[in-house]
Amino acid sequence: MPTSDVRPGRLVVLSDDECWSLLRSRPVGRLAWSGDDGVTVLPLNFAVVDNTVLLRTTPYSHLARDCEGSEVAFEVDELDEEVHTGWSVLVRGRCTRERQPSPGPTPWATGPRVLSLRIDVASVSGRRILSPPSAAGA
Repeated sequence: MPTSDVRPGRLVVLSDDECWSLLRSRPVGRLAWSGDDGVTVLPLNFAVVDNTVLLRTTPYSHLARDCEGSEVAFEVDELDEEVHTGWSVLVRGRCTRERQPSPGPTPWATGPRVLSLRIDVASVSGRRILSPPSAAGA
């Protein structure tokens, strides 16, 4: 279907439970923070344990240097560009070092990703764009 033929869909706000369920359904998200180099957004894999987002990185990374003790945002989404549907979940909270190693994600990137970080979630929000009604039902 050409893009010009797609009608806009309806935007709905997701409940907290829907947000957490969708967050757990994806392996990769984007972490955003403001550090020494300005605002940075980095895709990385993650795990959700209870209502906490767990990350792993190298101890000498920008993420490790800039994020500990800082407010961050973490976003996960899924989109279907052909039919213009999808969802997005945004988590906001403070990023801290894990004092005890936790069952975090298995890193996708090579190297010693031995530093465990966690996002202590202050808020979670999400929205979904639904398919527009069919032309036949309009």
